[in-house]
Amino acid sequence: MKRHLTILTLCVLACSSLITPPAKAARAEKWETLFDGKTLDGWIQRNGKAKYEVVDGTIVGTTVLNTPNSFLCTEKMYTDFILELEFLADAGINSGIQIRSHSYENYNKGRVHGYQVEIDTSTRAWSGGIYDEARRGWLNDLKNNPAAQKAFKNGLWNKYRIEAVQHRIRTWVNGVAAADLTDDMTAKGFIALQVHGSKTAGNKVRWRNIRIIDLTGPAKPSLTAVIVDGQNNHSWQTTTPPLKTLLEETGMFKVDVATSPAGGKPMDSFKPEFAKYDVVVMNYTGDDWPLETQKALVDYMNKGGGLVIFHAADNAFPKWPEYNEMIGIGGWGGRNEKSGPMVRWKNNKMVLDNSPGRGGTHGPQHEFQLITRDRHHPMMAGLPEKWMHAKDELYSNLRGPAKNMKILATAYADPAKGGTGEHEPALFTIRYGKGRVFHTVLGHGAEQLKSVGFIVTYQRGAEWAATGRVTQVEVPADFPSADTVSLRTANDAMFREIENYDFGKSRKALVAIEEQIRNTPPAAFASIETKLLNALNSPKSSFAAKQFVCRMLRRIGSARSVPVLAKMLSDKKLSHMARFALQHMPCPEAGDALRKGLDTLVGDLKVGVVGSIGQRGGGKAVPQIAELIKSPNPKLALAAVTALGRIGTAQAAQALSSARVPSNLESLRDTSYLMCADKMVAEGNAAGAVKIYLKLSVSESIIVKIAAYNGLVRTEKQQAVPLVLALLKDKNIQLQQAAGKLVVEMPGAAATKAFAQQLGSLRGNAQVVLLSALEGRGDKAAAPYIAKLAGSGSVSVRLAAVRALAILGDGSNVRLLAKLSTEESDIGKAALESLSRLTGSGVGAALVEVVRSRSDSAVRLNVIRTLVARRQADAMPVLLVVARDADSDVRQAAFKALGTLAGQRELPVMVSILLDAKTSSDLTGIERAMVAVVTRIQNPDAAPVISALAKASNAQRPHLLAVLARVGDAKALSAVRAQLKSGDAETKKAAIRALADWPDPQPLADLLKIAKTGVNTIERALALRGYIKLIALPANRSASDTVKLLKDALALASRADEKRAVIAVLPKYPCSEAAQLAEQLKNDTTVAAEAALALSKIKQLTVNKTLKATASLNNGNAKNALDGKKGSRWDTGRPQVGGEWFTLDLGIERTVTGITLDAAGSSGDYPRGYEVYVSFDGGSWGKAIVAGKGTKPLTEIKLPRPVRTRFIKIVQTGS
Repeated sequence: MKRHLTILTLCVLACSSLITPPAKAARAEKWETLFDGKTLDGWIQRNGKAKYEVVDGTIVGTTVLNTPNSFLCTEKMYTDFILELEFLADAGINSGIQIRSHSYENYNKGRVHGYQVEIDTSTRAWSGGIYDEARRGWLNDLKNNPAAQKAFKNGLWNKYRIEAVQHRIRTWVNGVAAADLTDDMTAKGFIALQVHGSKTAGNKVRWRNIRIIDLTGPAKPSLTAVIVDGQNNHSWQTTTPPLKTLLEETGMFKVDVATSPAGGKPMDSFKPEFAKYDVVVMNYTGDDWPLETQKALVDYMNKGGGLVIFHAADNAFPKWPEYNEMIGIGGWGGRNEKSGPMVRWKNNKMVLDNSPGRGGTHGPQHEFQLITRDRHHPMMAGLPEKWMHAKDELYSNLRGPAKNMKILATAYADPAKGGTGEHEPALFTIRYGKGRVFHTVLGHGAEQLKSVGFIVTYQRGAEWAATGRVTQVEVPADFPSADTVSLRTANDAMFREIENYDFGKSRKALVAIEEQIRNTPPAAFASIETKLLNALNSPKSSFAAKQFVCRMLRRIGSARSVPVLAKMLSDKKLSHMARFALQHMPCPEAGDALRKGLDTLVGDLKVGVVGSIGQRGGGKAVPQIAELIKSPNPKLALAAVTALGRIGTAQAAQALSSARVPSNLESLRDTSYLMCADKMVAEGNAAGAVKIYLKLSVSESIIVKIAAYNGLVRTEKQQAVPLVLALLKDKNIQLQQAAGKLVVEMPGAAATKAFAQQLGSLRGNAQVVLLSALEGRGDKAAAPYIAKLAGSGSVSVRLAAVRALAILGDGSNVRLLAKLSTEESDIGKAALESLSRLTGSGVGAALVEVVRSRSDSAVRLNVIRTLVARRQADAMPVLLVVARDADSDVRQAAFKALGTLAGQRELPVMVSILLDAKTSSDLTGIERAMVAVVTRIQNPDAAPVISALAKASNAQRPHLLAVLARVGDAKALSAVRAQLKSGDAETKKAAIRALADWPDPQPLADLLKIAKTGVNTIERALALRGYIKLIALPANRSASDTVKLLKDALALASRADEKRAVIAVLPKYPCSEAAQLAEQLKNDTTVAAEAALALSKIKQLTVNKTLKATASLNNGNAKNALDGKKGSRWDTGRPQVGGEWFTLDLGIERTVTGITLDAAGSSGDYPRGYEVYVSFDGGSWGKAIVAGKGTKPLTEIKLPRPVRTRFIKIVQTGS
C-alpha cells in the first residue's frame, strides 16, 4: 500500500462516459438543410425584437437596444439528431444555439427555454458549453476543458457539431470535443438561433451551412404496450377500448389486451408475458394473481419495465407488498395505517401523514382543479399551473409505502364536496427497481377519458414509463384552463395537399387540418366542411385521404355531408369509414341515412350499420332492428340485440323482452335489457327501469341477477333494503358477497340501522358478509348491533364482529373487547388488535377505567398492553398507580408500559415506586422500566435517581446504580464512584458492575485501580472484566495505544477466561503490537489455541488491506471509486449542493500524506470545495485537518503533515 491514498473517481455531478469521437453519418440518413440560403422559410422569431435577415447566403442576427433575448426558431421539432453549422460572432457579443427547446404560453409567458450550446466571445471562452436557458443555468461548462476553450476562434468562422441522442448531448468546436452531458429533462423541441439582449445596438452574429440529420426516423409504432383488465370494480369493458385507442393514436404504440378470467374463476392460466412489452397499463382490480404471474411482473419491473396505474388499479392487491411499492399508494381492500402513510402536499413539498384510518375515500363525482407541482418533469412540460378535470371521483386518503414517489400534480379535496380538505396526489411517479411507474388517479369511466388533461398526461405518462423520456411535447390548444373543463370531441388542422396524402407520406397537411378544426368555433365549421367534402369527392384523393376526411366529418359534419356519406355505405372499402362518420354526426339526417341502409345493405355492411345505429341511439329504427333478431345470420342477430340495448328506449326494452333468441344470445339479450333499464334511469324513467330490474333479479344468471340488484339499489335507494336483505339470505355465496357491496354503497343512516337490525335474522356467512359491509360503511350507528354478535355464536361471525368494532366502535365497546381479548383463540387476537385500533370517542378514558378497575387480571393485562400499542400518553397517571397494584402480574405489566411510555417527568415517581418495592421481581421490573426510559430520552436528568441513593436500602441501591449506568453522564459517574466506598459489599459490587456497563470508556481508570487493589477476588474480577469490555468501545484511540491498555489488563489476568477476554479484543485493533501480544500468548498453554486464531486474524487483516467506502448519496456504487477501473465510477447522481460526503475505511491504521480525487472523463465533476476529517473509530471526527477548493478534474489534496488514521471522510462544501 502506497502512503499516497488514491480514490479513482469521486464525481459529484451525474457522470457520463469518457470522451468519444463524434458519430459518423455513414448510415442511410441524409443531411437536410435547415436554411436554404435565400429565405427564412421554416423559421419563426420568438421573444425579443432583434433583427434577423438573410444577407449573402447567411442568416444575420443584429442586436437591438432594450429588448430581451431573441430567438429564431425552427417550425419543426426534433428529437434525436446530428446538427452542424458555422457561425461568426462580433467581439463582445453573447449568443447560442438552442436545441430541444420550447416556448409555452403557460411557462414564463412564452419565454424560450431549454438546452443552449453557448457562443461565448469573452475571455471566459466557454463556447460549446451547455447552458439551460431560462431554467437551471449552466449544466456543462468548459472550465476544465482547455483544449475546447482554445478551439474557438474569435473574429473567425467557427464550426459546431451537436449530437443529441437519447439522454446524451455532445458538442464539438472546430472538431475538438467540448461538452458531454447526460440529462433527461427534455427529449424533443425546436432548434433556435439566439441573439442575446444587449446594451449595444448593431452587434451581429452570422450563421451559415446549417444542416441536420434527423435520427428519429419515420413515425411508426415502435413501442409495445399491454392493457391488463378482466376484473374491476369499475367498468373495464368501457375503459379499455379508449385506453387502447389513446395509446395507438400517438403513433408510438402497438397495443395488446390481456383479459383475466372473471372474478371467482380459476386464475392459474392467467400469465401475461410482461417481458414482451415496453409498458404495462393496469386497468385491473380483482382476484389475486397466481404467484408465478406476480413474480413475472416484479421481475419485469426490476429489469426496467414500465407500468401505468390507471384509476381503480390502485385498489388492487392490498396484500401484495411488491405491488403496493410499485403503485406508491392505494386505497380500499382493507388498507389502513399498517399499509403505510397517506401522502399530502404541504408547504410546497410532499408530506407523509401516518394518522390511523382506512385507506381510500372519495366523495360524489364532480369537476375539480389539478395543480401542477413539478413543472420541469417531462410529463408536465408546458402544462398550465392549474387546470380543470372532468366530473370524476377524486381519490383521497390513499396510503401505502410511498417509496421513491414523486408528485407531479395534486387536487384539492374540498370538504364541501365530501373531500378531506387536503391537496391529494393525482399524478405521480414511482421508481421501482430499474423500472418506472406512472400513477394517475383520474379516469373513472369512458366519459372521464375524454378529458383533455387526462388524455395528454396519460399519453405522455405511458411514453415516459416505457422509455424514460417524453417526445409528445406539444400542448394541444384544447388543453383545459384553470376554470374550464375541456372534453375532446374534435381535433384541429389546416388544408394543404390533402388530396395527395397517402399512407407513409408526411402527415403535415393532416396535422394542419386538425389544428384548424380545434381552434375554430362550431359556428364556423361550415367552411371547413365544404373543403373536406371537396376532398372526399375528388377523384385524386386516395383511400387514406378519404379515411382521414371521414374522421374529420365524424367530428364536424352536418346534414350537408350526409348524402355523400350515404352513397359510400354500399362501398365495401369505404362503407365502414362512412358509417363511423354518420354514427357520430348529431343531425337527424345522419340517422335517417343509416336507417335507410338497413333496407339495402347485406352481410357485414348491414351488421356494421346496425352497430352504428345502436351507438347513435336511433329509436326510430327499433322495429327494423327488432326484426333482425330473427336473422339466420348470427352476426346480424348479435348486432341487433346489442344495438337495442344501446338504444335503450322503452320500445327497445319491449322488443328485447318479447324476443325469442337462441341460447347463445340469452346472456347478451339480458345484458342489453339491463342497458335499457340503465338508460331509462338516466332519462328519468325510474319506474320503467325498476320493472326491468325486478324481472331480471330472478334470472338464473348470477351476473345478471347481481347487475339487476345494482340497478334496484341505484333507483330505489333505501326502499331497496328488503331486496338486498333477501339477497343476503340467498344460499349462493356470490350473491351474498354482491349484496355486501350493495350495502356499502347504499346511502343514509336509516339504511345502516335497517341492515344492522337484521343481523340477528341472518346466519353463517351472510352475517359475516353483512358485518364486513357495515364496517365498510363506516357508520358507527351499527356498533350496538354488532357488539351483540361479538360475544357468542360461530367463530367466523364473532371474528367479523370484533374486527368491525375496530372501525365502528367507541369507548362503550372497550370492556367487551377487553374481556374477549383474554380468549385463547383467534377471537382473542382480533379483540386485542381492535382495542389498539379503536378510534371512537371515549376510548382512552374507557381503557384507563378498565385498568383502574378490579377486573380480571388477564383483562387488565391486555388493556395495559393496548395502552402501549396505542401510545396512550394520557394513561400515564393510571400506570403509575397500578405500578403499586396488589396483583404482581399487573405491576409487572405496568412496569413494561412505563418503560415504553414514560419520560423524564415520570422518573421521580418511578424512583419512589422502586423505593417502595418489596420483592426482587418488582425491583428488577421497575429497574428495567427506568433503564428503558433513560435510554430512550435525550439527555436524561439523573438527579431523582442520585438523590434516592441515600434513602435506598441495601437491596434497592444496586438497581438504582444499574439505572445510572445507562444515564452515563458526569453526575451519574460521580454518584457511582461514591458508592465504591460503601460499607455494604453488595452495593460496592453493584457500583463496580455499573462502571463495567458504562456506555463510554470514562471509568477505565477506576476499573483498572479496582482490578489492581480491590479488597477481594470478586471485586477484582468484576473490575477486570469491565475494564476489558470498555477498552473495546469506540474511543478515537490508536490501535497501538489500545494494545497498551490490553497489556495492562493481561498483567492482571490470573484466570484463563480473563486472558481469553483480552485475546478476543485484539483482532479489532490490527497492528504490529497486537500481533506481538498474540504471539506471546501462544506460549500460554491455557489460551494457546485462542491466541493462534487471533494472530491469524490480525495477519489476515494487515495483509489484505481491504478498503471499504461509504457515501451519503448513491452508496451502493461507492465501491466503484476504489476498483481502479476507468469505466466505472461513483457519483452523487445530482448536482453539488454542499454537505455530500464520502468515507474510506482503510481496514487497518495507516499513515496518510495525501488524497487524490480523479474525475477524469467527467471534467466538471470535481468538488467545488472540500474538508477532510480523520478518525480511528469512524465515529469521532473532530475538526477538519485540511480544507480547500477543487479547480480541475484531478484534485490532489496534500495533508499538512503525515497522519496516522484508519478512517477518512471527505465532505464536499461547494455548490
